[in-house]
Amino acid sequence: MKVKKLVVSSSRNNDFLYMAIDETKSHTPIYLHRLSKEGEAQWYESKAVFSKSTALKYFYNGFYKVVFYSQGIKGISKSTVKGWV
Repeated sequence: MKVKKLVVSSSRNNDFLYMAIDETKSHTPIYLHRLSKEGEAQWYESKAVFSKSTALKYFYNGFYKVVFYSQGIKGISKSTVKGWV
């Protein structure tokens, strides 16, 4: 798992703190991590699956919001892939 700490742009508690991709696969979802208002870890992944090259481009640029605006499948779901931070 390739992990990137995100720059938090506001004081909102719902900002994502980390994003990750699985660079060992040819296609990967984008994984996201944040803390709830109560401080509990929350793990998500994009519903869309991206090619490794596209995922790396988004990863290096910190473009995690692409999961909400990508063509086709949009959004996130709770992830079973946890503990990568």
